[in-house]
Amino acid sequence: MARLFLAVFPPVDVVERLGELERPDVEGLRWTKREQWHITLRFFGEAEQGDVEDSMQGIRAAATTVLLGPASRWLGGRVLALPADGLDDLAAAVRARTETIGQAPGRRNFTGHLTLARTRKRLAGAVVGQPFDAQFRATELWLVSSQLDPDGARYTKLSHWPLEEAS
Repeated sequence: MARLFLAVFPPVDVVERLGELERPDVEGLRWTKREQWHITLRFFGEAEQGDVEDSMQGIRAAATTVLLGPASRWLGGRVLALPADGLDDLAAAVRARTETIGQAPGRRNFTGHLTLARTRKRLAGAVVGQPFDAQFRATELWLVSSQLDPDGARYTKLSHWPLEEAS
């Protein structure tokens, strides 16, 4: 079994803009890296790759426009994130297909976000509120494996499903 999640990744031009955000050195704050920037639609924890792939077989979901921003904010007090709007329907479709796989999805509603940094303890607002405004088309859904390392998680893209553009 592997630590798995389903996600949407921003395109290169948005990643470049994200890379221009200020990343001040704040004690206790660990910034994520470019290769880690994604929006998780469903986290499984430990799960079998084949189970997820089987559940996603034949999925037909629409491509969607994702809106990132307007500013960084704390999510749950320990994650500095950019809000990501536009993925609710896709997240609901993924959840419906995969609810019996891995860790239970929980009762909380989907909160689309792109994680910029993490902390083990709550920090004051020194890095919150940084403006950012971007949009992109989500045209692929990825199954990703996450390996935890002392320097942060390493992600490996395993499988993907195209999202359909309206005709």
